[in-house]
Amino acid sequence: IELLQVTQASLGDRQPSAVLGSGSIEDCLASARAAERAEIAFMNLSCPSDSLRGRDCQATMFHVAPSDEMYRDALAQANAPADAKAAAWDPSLTRFGADTLNERFRSRFGRAMTADAWLGWVAIKILWESSLRARSTDSRMLMQYMIRDGTRFDGHKGRPLSFRVWDHQLRQPLYVVSSGTDGSTRVIAEMPATGSDEESSREALERLGTTAARSACRMSP
Repeated sequence: IELLQVTQASLGDRQPSAVLGSGSIEDCLASARAAERAEIAFMNLSCPSDSLRGRDCQATMFHVAPSDEMYRDALAQANAPADAKAAAWDPSLTRFGADTLNERFRSRFGRAMTADAWLGWVAIKILWESSLRARSTDSRMLMQYMIRDGTRFDGHKGRPLSFRVWDHQLRQPLYVVSSGTDGSTRVIAEMPATGSDEESSREALERLGTTAARSACRMSP
C-alpha cells in the first residue's frame, strides 16, 4: 500500500496492492487511469467530484471521500444553516468509539483528527481488513472483496460502511458541522437521519449521493 501520485513512471516495476491518492480532479483522474492500467486499486481520499463517480469512473477507483452530491444531500436533508458544512468526520464526535479514535490520533500526532485524517485512516483500515478476510494481498482479490454484497466495514460511525457496486462510492453517514467563533466545531446533525426499524442501514445511506438509476458510470464489472 502506497500514497503517491500514480504514474507509470512512479510505479516502475513495483506492483503494490493499492495506492492512496489525493489532489485535484485532474490528478485523481490521471492516477486512477494509471492504476487501472496497472490493474491495482486506487483509493480516492480527497476528490469529491461527481464526474469521477459518473462519466469518468474507473473500474479500479474506489471513493473513500464523499461525493459533492453526498455533501449537498446531507445539507439539504438537514435544512442546515447557511454557515454549516457537511463533513465525513469531526474531532468532537464521541459515540461508537469515535472518542477513543479521536484521542488516540491526538495522542500520537498532537493534533485533532480532521475529516481528511479520518479518510486516510479508514482507507488503510479497509485495505487491511480486506486483505485479512480475502486472505490475499493481490489487488484483484481485494477489489472483489470490497464490492462483495455482504462486505461491511466499521468506521466508528455507528453504521456499517460499504462500497456501491455501480460507482465504487463508500456508503457512509455525514455530519453537518457548525463552527464557533473560537474555531471549535460541533456536530449539529448526522445525515441521513436514522430510518424506521424496517429500513436497513444500507437503504438509509442510499439517500446520500447518486442512485444506481441516475448514475452515468458505465464501468465493466
